[in-house]
Amino acid sequence: MRAAVVTRFGGPDVIETRDLPDPEPGAGQVLVEVRAADVIFVETAIRRGGQGKFFHVEPPYVPGGTRGGLVRAVGPDVSTDWIGKTVVGRGDGFGGHAELTVTTSDLVEVPPELDLQTAVAVYGDGLTALMLEELAPSMTGQDVLITASAGGMGLLLIQLAHKARDRGRPRRGEASAEPGPGRRSTDRLQQARMGEAGA
Repeated sequence: MRAAVVTRFGGPDVIETRDLPDPEPGAGQVLVEVRAADVIFVETAIRRGGQGKFFHVEPPYVPGGTRGGLVRAVGPDVSTDWIGKTVVGRGDGFGGHAELTVTTSDLVEVPPELDLQTAVAVYGDGLTALMLEELAPSMTGQDVLITASAGGMGLLLIQLAHKARDRGRPRRGEASAEPGPGRRSTDRLQQARMGEAGA
């Protein structure tokens, strides 16, 4: 199989396409033919060598957390009912930027009315946004500022704020046109009041 491999820490030029052996699913695992995989900002920081205290990875490695595709085979202790299903999920680590990937059986079947790219795009941030909606204190009657509102999480939080707007006051989102690691200020600001920015 072909895979994108981070050969050393650095910029995008450290990624090479390589031929690797086809993986085989072990106990509790499934083999997925990858048709879509996410590319999120934190993975660029990891590739540059940052975030080491949170993500223990050393090159060479295949990046890609959330992946979606067709289940081709299953390992022991996994129902063969999964074979042929279109699924989305995360693995134990990375490995989604390959033609084939082995992942845990903790997958979600993608319903036919949802396209796979959308399912992969919202899987990680979507779960986090829904968790925040459930666990955050009530914001009824409060102003809410959603920082980094142009990113995946920000866009989902804006939609949840739209959903809650009848219970609260308008919200505002901010995003920098020139993001940088650990940056707190913005050179250019995009602001949108909730009534003016569509969900």
